[in-house]
Amino acid sequence: MSRKMLQVPVATLVLLTLLPIADVAAAAAAAADATAATAASTAASTAASTASTGIDASLKNAKLIEAKLLPDLAILQRVNQEDEKWQQVYRFIDDGFPVLELYGYKPKADLPYTLIVPKIDVRSIEKPRLKEFMLEHVVPGKIFDSYNGNGNSKEEEESFGNGNGHKIVFRKLEKSHNNVWLLNGQQILHKLRINENLMAIAIDGYLGDRKSPYSKRNIQETNNRYNDPQPLEQPNITNAHAKVEPVIKESKASPLMSFLANMKTGTKVFQHFLSKSNLTRIMDDNAYTVLIPSDNAFQRWHPIDWGFYPFSVPEFTESVLRNHFLPMQRPLRLADVRNMDEVVVTTMGGEDVVFHGQPTPTVNNVSIMSDYNLSNGNQVFIISEVLFVTEAVVSKLHQMHKDKETPPLLAFPWFGAQFLSHSFLALERDPRFTQITRYLNSAEIAPHISGANYTFFVPEDRAFEKLGFDKLSDEVMASQRGVKMLLNHFVKGRLYNRDLRDNEVFETIGGGHIKITRNPGSNYTSVNNAQITESEVFVYNLGTMYYLDDILYSHMLRDFVSKSTKTRSNRHGSDSGGGSRSTSRPSDVEIVPNEFEGEHNGGDYAIHGDDEDFEDEIITPKALPVQIYELPK
Repeated sequence: MSRKMLQVPVATLVLLTLLPIADVAAAAAAAADATAATAASTAASTAASTASTGIDASLKNAKLIEAKLLPDLAILQRVNQEDEKWQQVYRFIDDGFPVLELYGYKPKADLPYTLIVPKIDVRSIEKPRLKEFMLEHVVPGKIFDSYNGNGNSKEEEESFGNGNGHKIVFRKLEKSHNNVWLLNGQQILHKLRINENLMAIAIDGYLGDRKSPYSKRNIQETNNRYNDPQPLEQPNITNAHAKVEPVIKESKASPLMSFLANMKTGTKVFQHFLSKSNLTRIMDDNAYTVLIPSDNAFQRWHPIDWGFYPFSVPEFTESVLRNHFLPMQRPLRLADVRNMDEVVVTTMGGEDVVFHGQPTPTVNNVSIMSDYNLSNGNQVFIISEVLFVTEAVVSKLHQMHKDKETPPLLAFPWFGAQFLSHSFLALERDPRFTQITRYLNSAEIAPHISGANYTFFVPEDRAFEKLGFDKLSDEVMASQRGVKMLLNHFVKGRLYNRDLRDNEVFETIGGGHIKITRNPGSNYTSVNNAQITESEVFVYNLGTMYYLDDILYSHMLRDFVSKSTKTRSNRHGSDSGGGSRSTSRPSDVEIVPNEFEGEHNGGDYAIHGDDEDFEDEIITPKALPVQIYELPK
């Protein structure tokens, strides 16, 4: 029997000295039982706390983690705006903290806090995982002033956890001559003291489960985001940056996916959408009936040549899929339907479907074409239409997602430049843009703006008139400097209004840079010297236009304003004061190939872009901000 010291309180010892020997043993045993009971109670309480919240109660900041607290950023002084290190911190805060606030996290004044700034773009994280990702990179209740052992002891460091309750561990890289330190296995790049209560530590990577990435796409690191060209993503791309393993995996536990995989025809569209949805292992362990629309049912909503396909909107597609799954205590068989006059079932999405057995089996008046029993006993009905999709629903959805509409293929004015051609035709119909259409008609920029996936900042006529640019001849517009100025109004990549963040900088096709200024609490948004007058004018799924009240990089042609005495003429030499413009190409003009570079025609700049052929269902990545820029004087 091993010896253990029994710790008894002093008051108990005094009491023991006053008792007879026979009673001493009994009292000691009672005291021991009380001590053991207290320890057991404490352990049980700790275990219960850990079990209920998932947070290790031994962490010094466990209560702060459970309290869902954030640092108070209302008085945050945004210094060093042009420093990339600080920009990275501000982007981490601006892109991630609003999500935590949606989940009930509240700011608290004078709360010590450490931000672990990952080397990736927070906006690339899938929304369902963004909360988990952000919590992995915040540490409430502690400022890590030092991680070299001077300011924080090892025991103290390892007793603090991040927002997910995972311990923060610093380690010095062995055999390191450069004093390299790791934070939870990720190299520390630098640290920034934001204010007296807030510290930021930048790491070369991100924290979390490496086997389960936060994004369906491979997470792009910050350096790649800013410096590398981002190609168009197309449905048939199979490289590591585009295609990922479906959420619903083919396995023994997924008899539905096994069934769909074995179906040679008729259900491939449903299988495709289901594999890309967030409906993981749908009710495989429960009883359900699934209604699968045939491929022809989906095809009825696909535009013949061009138009809007409702299932190009992922959120809508997933809601439709949910309304084709029927949770039931016992799967509904076709024989049951035939023997019932009417049966009403609520779908996973909350809608009601009505089955009728006579004269033929139907659901919501849609024919049931065939039925199958899955290996786990669940039921499949193949139906002839997609439920809960009507012309009215699609029309409303179309108004909300014009950016996903596919365009007709244009052979005029510029066959190889679909975005530019459709933009030109749209602007030509608007009386506010007679000058920019004349400009586009004069300057040969189609080789630079080939294909799709662009953002076009379009000056209105008043912008030309106030600078006297409406008096410039077509020859000036078509000059080398004129072409370069026009190209500085285009950005490679589609920008939405949400992407125009304050102090964000983008590189233009012309080699210049544009800086976004956005005043908080107002609708005022400017691009360099110009104010945006109308946002998100979608040119089908090819790109986006923004209308401006000024011309960008106008200094490039100001010297020509006083010298211009010629009457404007169109490309055929006739007066164009109020007449129509022609976009036909004269026979003596050489067609420039798509491989056009800046040195062509003696240019002093280079144009770099992707020359992928346009396809109907392009996934257009956002334009990418730049790090180093020089704004026009």
